[in-house]
Amino acid sequence: IIKAQQGGIENFHVLSCLKLTPPVMKALLDSGEVKLDGIICPGHVSVIIGSRPYEFIPADYGVACVISGFEPIDILLCVGKLVEQIEAGQPKVEIAYRRGVKPQGNRKALELMEEVFQIDGANWRGIGIVPQSGLKINQKYEHFDAAKVFSGLLRCARNDKPVREPKGCRCGDILRGVATPFECHLFGKVCTPEKPVGPCMVSSEGACAAYYQYGSPESSGKF
Repeated sequence: IIKAQQGGIENFHVLSCLKLTPPVMKALLDSGEVKLDGIICPGHVSVIIGSRPYEFIPADYGVACVISGFEPIDILLCVGKLVEQIEAGQPKVEIAYRRGVKPQGNRKALELMEEVFQIDGANWRGIGIVPQSGLKINQKYEHFDAAKVFSGLLRCARNDKPVREPKGCRCGDILRGVATPFECHLFGKVCTPEKPVGPCMVSSEGACAAYYQYGSPESSGKF
């Protein structure tokens, strides 16, 4: 966006669907729907924002937090550190992905984000509008904002209505952790990776797709 501004490019627009992780983590913890002992914090997000934005979680909620990388050994290290914190009764924020994450984050990236975006409410599947949990293009660069320029065409750009799930789909409940894919009547029957009904099955990274691919034989017998 900055390069387009500098180059005087007028036929370039961006639809910002960027979201902020700590505010929605707070919303989930405040909901009381799920009892959490520990949280695996996302490595790719934390490369940018660092570890400090998560510090309210152990301080205010007594929940352990460890930032993980993406390799199997990273996940094992992260889970091990979470168990150590929980057993010791000393929740804190730890970085298990030190090759990518610093406590202060990536200052240059944060400066660029602050230059282009401003914090706004965002619509989260299964949760609704969470204040201060999204990023929209600020007034200085709003002529690049597709949500403004094409507001009559982009129904998806509206941020004031809950996301509608397909009939019978429990993706919202699954994303909040109040249900597993096996508790959805569509899972493995009507909804499969070949013919997905809900968004959790569409992406290979979705919870339902992962359960379908890697679920245990005992669990798989449920669908």
